[in-house]
Amino acid sequence: MQKSKVILFLSLMLFVFQVSESAKFAGEAFSLGVGGRSLALGGATIAGGFDGTAGYWNPAGMVSLSDRSVTAMHAETFGSLLNHDYLAYIDSRPKENALIQSFGFYLYYLGGGGIKITQLNEFNRPEVLREESHGDYLLAGSIAGSLHEKIDFGITAKIIYRDIGTETGKGLTMDAGLLYRFKQQLHLGLMVTDITTGFIRYSGESFDSGANSESIYPTVKPGLMMTHAMRDFSGSFFMSGDIKFENIKYAAQYWSGVLSLDTHFGFELGYKNVLFGRTGFDIGRFTAGAGFNFSNISLDFAYLQHDDLDETYRISGSYNF
Repeated sequence: MQKSKVILFLSLMLFVFQVSESAKFAGEAFSLGVGGRSLALGGATIAGGFDGTAGYWNPAGMVSLSDRSVTAMHAETFGSLLNHDYLAYIDSRPKENALIQSFGFYLYYLGGGGIKITQLNEFNRPEVLREESHGDYLLAGSIAGSLHEKIDFGITAKIIYRDIGTETGKGLTMDAGLLYRFKQQLHLGLMVTDITTGFIRYSGESFDSGANSESIYPTVKPGLMMTHAMRDFSGSFFMSGDIKFENIKYAAQYWSGVLSLDTHFGFELGYKNVLFGRTGFDIGRFTAGAGFNFSNISLDFAYLQHDDLDETYRISGSYNF
């Protein structure tokens, strides 16, 4: 029975290996990641390093958590260009003989101001009528459980709302993830975002007829986590990649034909599971940060360096109960 569950879920994951030529960046607003810990680790938390942001990174990781948690995050992304916020709740209390071991919800927001609405004046030159704000909102619900004593699964359903000043859009999509605990010191993960091929359908108030919808195509994210402990210290290495089949070429780190790859690396050094120092590379960009755990409260801070835009600073906190 357990074997059949694993085969069924893997078949669903493999279904996403398809090639697409359009709507390459429709879902980019939701790809910036969440959580101070994850950003400091270069966004490489597909196979481990799970906290209250697990529903976003890999919902299968919620099974490895305990009790309930509330997590909040705020980031000044690329300086003051964008506001980035996240709020999540996870309930991961063991349920004997139940397929579903954990569930959670999260709200993701990315937005700002500065959209100038213009029109042509009597001299046929553009003039600014007003300035509008913009925002992308994502409300998600996740469930997770065990397919095998070493294999966990997770599924996240997402509702999208987009406001771009003169147009609004609504959409649906779904993520799925697996986590394989090969050994205590080695975990392997697989996350597929937008596994069903999501969509955003716009109101049509300003777009031409026939151009009022976008598709969000799947991204395959394999990941690895290796850990080692010595006395009061622990070290963890994280690695993951974003594999796309959308022919984005030079917009990715590595590409060949329709296939592209962006990489994420992170390293964490912990002391008595209380203080943490972290560093990494998020698609080649340097990241760093620190974390603090005390009783049921954790705080994490992260920094992201960017060559062309201002730096990103992110802070998040969780309360377990």
